[in-house]
Amino acid sequence: MLFAIVLLAIFLAASASLLGYTTLNVRSARISYERDQALYLAEAGIDKAIYELNQDPSYTGETNTSFGSGAFTVTVSTISAGKKRFTSTGFVPNSTNPSATKTIKADAVIDTTHIAFNYGVQIGTGGLLMDNNSIIDGNVFSNGNITGGNGDITGDAIIAQGTSASPDEQWTVQNQDFQFGHTSLIRDVAQSFKPGTSNTLNKVEVYIKKVGTPGDITVRLISDNSGSPSQTVLASAAINASLVTASYGWIQAAFNTPPNLTSNTIYWLMLSPASSNVNNYYYWGSDSNNGYGNGLGKYSNNWNIGSPTWINIAGDLNYKTYLGGVITYFDAGIDVGSDLRATEIRDCGLVSGTAYYNTVFTNCSGASSGGNVPPGPQALPISEAQIADWKQTAEDGGVISGSYAVNGTESMGPKKINGDLTITNGSTLELTGPIWVKGNITFDNVATLRIAASLGDSGSVILADNPDNPSNSGIIDVSNGAIIEGNGNPSSFPLLLTTSTNDAAAIFVKNTSSAAIYYAPFGTITVNQIAGANQLTGNKIYLQENAIITYLTGLANSNFTNGPGASWQFLPGSFVISP
Repeated sequence: MLFAIVLLAIFLAASASLLGYTTLNVRSARISYERDQALYLAEAGIDKAIYELNQDPSYTGETNTSFGSGAFTVTVSTISAGKKRFTSTGFVPNSTNPSATKTIKADAVIDTTHIAFNYGVQIGTGGLLMDNNSIIDGNVFSNGNITGGNGDITGDAIIAQGTSASPDEQWTVQNQDFQFGHTSLIRDVAQSFKPGTSNTLNKVEVYIKKVGTPGDITVRLISDNSGSPSQTVLASAAINASLVTASYGWIQAAFNTPPNLTSNTIYWLMLSPASSNVNNYYYWGSDSNNGYGNGLGKYSNNWNIGSPTWINIAGDLNYKTYLGGVITYFDAGIDVGSDLRATEIRDCGLVSGTAYYNTVFTNCSGASSGGNVPPGPQALPISEAQIADWKQTAEDGGVISGSYAVNGTESMGPKKINGDLTITNGSTLELTGPIWVKGNITFDNVATLRIAASLGDSGSVILADNPDNPSNSGIIDVSNGAIIEGNGNPSSFPLLLTTSTNDAAAIFVKNTSSAAIYYAPFGTITVNQIAGANQLTGNKIYLQENAIITYLTGLANSNFTNGPGASWQFLPGSFVISP
């Protein structure tokens, strides 16, 4: 019996040891499995964020999204223009009482063969005029009318809702700064206003600057709750941090789905940076005298908690609001290779996709659909503050008195030229930094503009700006046979920019190579014969008879159904798993 008891004790001890070992292994396997699940959920958050960002440039992340056996939370922050960072955390089974969590950080960039512009061909309120047999090979987004003779747009053609040229409400007196985003106590900042008429709110402008490298700003239109912002968001938009500089500038934010406003009703315009940081934050210009009678400024540490506290600002914040009510239309015998969207379609050729209109439709061949409100107007992709920064950089590099002619091969930049710039026949100018020409820029036959090899995989700007005579100066003439090119790296694009308001041809393009980005936010880009461009943006674009534009790039956008477009892509080597 004693022997049996000893054997039983040994058996029980061995069994207990085996059971403990088995339990430990099962628990370890379960923990490992749940950690793997959390990792997969975090990866799913990164994939979802990249997808959403390619659909909506204002996307900043999402919280506690249920997926499979758990949930994920992902945030998107801006590192620099064309580069964003995703931070994604997976939770199993939930974020409230997780048994396992994993956090991933990864960066995304615009595909390196493309430039970070919202559209391949983007047009301001001046609209698009196409003479007979002219062609745009790609998609078009216009804030103004599209008119002309018989031509062809091979992709989508979209005309935004019309916007008044003058602000409905505004306050522009600035004698002090209001700092926000530097502390969590002052995170959300809002200015109230009352619209003068009942209409849609298409876009707003705010007078801001930044310190350091803060993240993007979410712009919200919010209804009123007893003299403070409510928690009802009527519309939202985004301001990319790269548009804001260290100097004050008016920065636009456009609502893709413009909200309807009622006259003499209180609304709040609120700015919320992506995060708070003592070294990276914003200033909003303001008036210490509270001179604006139709509103006031307030701030909060969190507008969306149960009962937020809003504190009065000693001053009115600088802003402008722009309402709709202006009819925009498509009126030309132009064939559209995909979808056509406009408030009114008065005349057109063959629409291979569907012609979406709101109120008026006549004389189109193909499918159509009425009662569709087109998207709101889109801000042009370069702010006036950025242009001012380039000018300052160029001037800091030295000033050339009087006009200058390039003969042979020369490298230049940063540099300011107080006069005209001519690149003579067969000569080559290599850009080593920004050049500001306070006059006209002329490319003679077979003249070449090239990005210097020293700039690597980046471009530079040559800028024509004469504030003393904007209507008749600052003209860029790219003549027959001129060559505009990079340095062999995929993103080394030259940007040719003018602030001229010339309505005939602020930029004249004729039979050039396709590596350039042309940008005329206040004037007209006129195209003659065959011209190529990586990106084309102008207040107005005029295609003369038989002109052909083939654009190569533009950010992917949910408004477009096809055509070339860049997109946000995962940056190899940036993937980091936190413990």
